[in-house]
Amino acid sequence: MDNPLVKTIDIIATILSNELKISYEETFRFLMEPVKEEYADFSFPIKRFLNDPDKLILTIIEKLKENNLDIVNVKAQSGFLNFKFDEINLFKKTGEYIKNGGTLKTKITNNPLNVVIEHTSANPIHPLHMGHARNACIGDTLSRLLESRGHKINRRFYIDDMGRQVIIAALGFKILNNTPSELSKTLRIKPDKLVGWIYAVSSTTLDAMEAKKKNDIEEAEKLSSVLIKLKSQDPGNLFDKLFDGLNSLSDPEKEISNMMLNYEKGIEPDKSLIRSMTKSVLEGFMETLNRLFIEFDNWDWESDIVWKGLVDQVISIAKNNKYFTKFKDADAIDIPSIINDIVKNDENISKILKLPKGFELPPLIIRRSDGSTLYTTRDIAYSIFKFKETNADRVINVIGADQRLPQLQIRLALLGLGFKKEALNMIHYDYEIVRLPGKSMHGRRGEYVTLDEVLDEIRDRAVEELKTRNQNIDDKTAKEIAEKISIGTLRFSMVQLNSSKPLTFDIKKAINLKENSGPYLQYTYVRALNILEKHGKINYNDIDYESINNKLRRSILIKSLKYPLIAAKAADDLSPEDLLSFLISLSDLFNQWYESDSVIYETNYRVKEGKALLVEIVKNVLNEGLNLLGIPTLNRI
Repeated sequence: MDNPLVKTIDIIATILSNELKISYEETFRFLMEPVKEEYADFSFPIKRFLNDPDKLILTIIEKLKENNLDIVNVKAQSGFLNFKFDEINLFKKTGEYIKNGGTLKTKITNNPLNVVIEHTSANPIHPLHMGHARNACIGDTLSRLLESRGHKINRRFYIDDMGRQVIIAALGFKILNNTPSELSKTLRIKPDKLVGWIYAVSSTTLDAMEAKKKNDIEEAEKLSSVLIKLKSQDPGNLFDKLFDGLNSLSDPEKEISNMMLNYEKGIEPDKSLIRSMTKSVLEGFMETLNRLFIEFDNWDWESDIVWKGLVDQVISIAKNNKYFTKFKDADAIDIPSIINDIVKNDENISKILKLPKGFELPPLIIRRSDGSTLYTTRDIAYSIFKFKETNADRVINVIGADQRLPQLQIRLALLGLGFKKEALNMIHYDYEIVRLPGKSMHGRRGEYVTLDEVLDEIRDRAVEELKTRNQNIDDKTAKEIAEKISIGTLRFSMVQLNSSKPLTFDIKKAINLKENSGPYLQYTYVRALNILEKHGKINYNDIDYESINNKLRRSILIKSLKYPLIAAKAADDLSPEDLLSFLISLSDLFNQWYESDSVIYETNYRVKEGKALLVEIVKNVLNEGLNLLGIPTLNRI
């Protein structure tokens, strides 16, 4: 059952939808537009649809009375229907609702879907770093939001184990004649960190060899300095053997090419070597992601897509399709013709795919002249697989903004090959890069700040802050609280901006307890919790509901009760930053009120109970909202 405010808005939206012959979703969106508090709590632009709304207003009032929800005043003003709640009656009905076990959860959709969300999907060649943090946090938060809305969510991680970078890392282990699992245990180092170092040494050495071959002295010297730095990070006397082994190869490119083809065909021993190395990195990924409470339903191997014959099926379909062509002596799909024949002749398809204006897309190569396939070919096969495997209505791929062109080409290729549903219901949820002040990231050179390192640094700073605030706190408790603060800090920071905006992550600002941060939300929740613990059990039968007739108290009540609608819209719009912004605004309001209008020291008992109910409502909203953001709640700070 919805809270009285949400139920009222639901009835209003249904009436408007039926009477004005517009969809419920469109009505809901109009009602959720921002409105100035002094004018109304919700409003609807009636002038767009109706000149004389008097009859409609009467219908709304009568329907609300039938449902015992005559708690809102309706007026037509300046082309809008303005809805202003009678806060006293609303507060009373809310008290009854909470007393009877009512909760403030996301409003459930009337149209639940099967949704696949693929996110993180980092290359298994080094630890997860800050570049992956935004992807992982966005993907998991979207999953939580959409699940709370009533959709069935399937979380998937795509393991890109067939790319050149993976082969270069595996070549390093081949030269060392050892496996990552054995070495990491011997050296007591996280396996993903070990693979990252070996990949950096291998790729830098190969690039240095190529620079020398081309007599590019400047580049060779630059790479030599990188190798000196990497050697200083040697975890176990491995550098010289690895460096010498790579330099002894007569034709490194041929070795890499052969390993790549062998793996694509599933030929041993390369198959087992590359698989075992990748699994070791994934173990490291899982350990890091578990710290952030991020889990997946499926881990999909790119190589399995190939070995199951799914890529061959795509190539076969393409070769028998009218959009098959040859491009640069390779098999390709004629993307320009698909655009001219299908997209430009269908306004709906054109609107969904959002083709960039004035930009010519080239044909999409699906198989090279040597018979090897490209990652985009495998992505086409994987896209079809995701829809078929889960009977998905929608697939959301959280992938960096630098992949906009390939993702668009894949959707166009699917459209041309006859997979219209897949093409039009696959969303590329792109995001811009994360920057760290004074830091540069370059995976090929081993230059990155790992996610573990960032979480550890935030945790250590939080421990210091906690011990400054409470000198009696023991180390174990401080570390447990600080770990949750580090998670809250990171997860908040990664979704606080619209994903299309670049993000600069500054730990000092991100850990701020006083404003606009994950710890600030956690701190506000603890404050509400502490008030209720000091107050004790609320006496719902002895509340002065007229005590809500106060500007700040009223604002807190209305804003809190809007939460299920705000969360619903954030889910529908795939905009977790909107939910986060709402929770910050509510926390600001609550803390402002707390400082000026004491709950514990209130002398009027019935007013005190009303204030306690207001705190309970805010606490419940923060608890639900923090859970959707993946931010752990605390009992103390």
